[in-house]
Amino acid sequence: MTRSRQAVAAGLAMVVLGLAAIVLTEAVVHHKALAGLDGPFRDWVVDHRSGFWTEVMVNASRFGSTPSLIVIALAAGAWLAWRGRKADSLLVVAGSAGALALGPVLKAIVERPRPALSDHVVFVHSWSYPSGHSLNSMAVLGLLTVLAVRERPGVPRRTLLAVLGGFLVVVVGFSRVYLGVHWPSDVLAGWLIGILWLTVCFTVAHLGRGNTGTSSTVPGSS
Repeated sequence: MTRSRQAVAAGLAMVVLGLAAIVLTEAVVHHKALAGLDGPFRDWVVDHRSGFWTEVMVNASRFGSTPSLIVIALAAGAWLAWRGRKADSLLVVAGSAGALALGPVLKAIVERPRPALSDHVVFVHSWSYPSGHSLNSMAVLGLLTVLAVRERPGVPRRTLLAVLGGFLVVVVGFSRVYLGVHWPSDVLAGWLIGILWLTVCFTVAHLGRGNTGTSSTVPGSS
C-alpha cells in the first residue's frame, strides 16, 4: 500500500473510532440506549462473583493499573533503546505517557459517577468514564503488541502475540466490571479511545519516519 493510501486508511480509521467514541459518550451522558444494558450486565457479573475469580480479577486489575503500566512502558522503552530501536522506544514512552494523561482529563470532562460503593471490591475515588485501566492497557499493551508482531516472522507467532495481547487487555477491562467499580460502557469507551490513540500514535510515527527516509508500517495498513 502506498504512503498516500496508508494515510487515507489511517485517517478513516480515526474518524470512525472518534465518531464511535462520541456516540457512546453522548449515550452515557444523556442516559440513552446504554442505560438498559449497563446495569443488568454489571449486576449479573457482580452476582456471579466467587472467591477464586475475585482473586484473579484483583490481580488482573493490579496488572492494568497506572503504576504497573508505567513500569512496563519504561522497561520496554529502555530495552528498545538498548537494542538500538530509539524510534520505537520513543513511541512506546511518549504514546504511553499520552494515554496515561488522557484518561484523567476525559474523566473530569464527563464526570460520571461510579456504580454503588457497596459493590466495590477495591477502593476507587475517581470518576468512572472512561475506564482508565481499559484505556491505558489498550494503549500500552497495544503499542507493545503491535511492535512485537511487526518484528516476529511467521503467521503463527504473530497470531499468538496478537491473541495474547488482546486477551490481556480484555481481562483487565472485564476485571473492572467484575470488581464493581465500572459500568460496562466505561470499559468499552476505554477500549475505543485506546484504539483511537494507538492509531494516532502509529500514524504520527509512520509519517515521521517517512520524512527521515526510513520505513514503518501503520497497523492495519499492510
